[in-house]
Amino acid sequence: METVIVAFAFGAPSHTLSNQRIAQIASRKAQELHISIYTQLDVRIEPDIEVRRVKENPGNPPSTWRIARGVVQLAEQQGFNEILIVAAKPHLPRALRDVERAVREAGKDIKIRVCEEIEQYPEDSWFCPDSTQDRVRSKKKWDKREKIFKLMPFFIYKNIATKVMRY
Repeated sequence: METVIVAFAFGAPSHTLSNQRIAQIASRKAQELHISIYTQLDVRIEPDIEVRRVKENPGNPPSTWRIARGVVQLAEQQGFNEILIVAAKPHLPRALRDVERAVREAGKDIKIRVCEEIEQYPEDSWFCPDSTQDRVRSKKKWDKREKIFKLMPFFIYKNIATKVMRY
């Protein structure tokens, strides 16, 4: 099975604890399985690993949906038939949903798995008061935003995420 890892940042910049964890988990798994990673600027992967990055401008991170669509396009182009997700535990439900929807939209038979190492860390430990993104500084702020995304019809979320949403 040809696998690619997709690593979603959780806040910014790259030196926040959550992004260091994501980078560490993704890097270890990539080394273990000898596979590449698709990620964004705020996830700093070990130098000896093949990394493909979503196009973005510094300070303007891509939406979860855009990253999901990007990794599915990469999978199609490179012949990957499995995507392994690395994301902060609070972000995982939306990251998983978006990757599943992107696979369905592409009409491809791509298996999706979640990297089990995420479970080593309690959900509350992913929030970073030193992040430049207010939404990941506390569970309360995150949950308020995520509730809106859960209630929003997916076609509206997708439309907004494609145009302006950052994360």
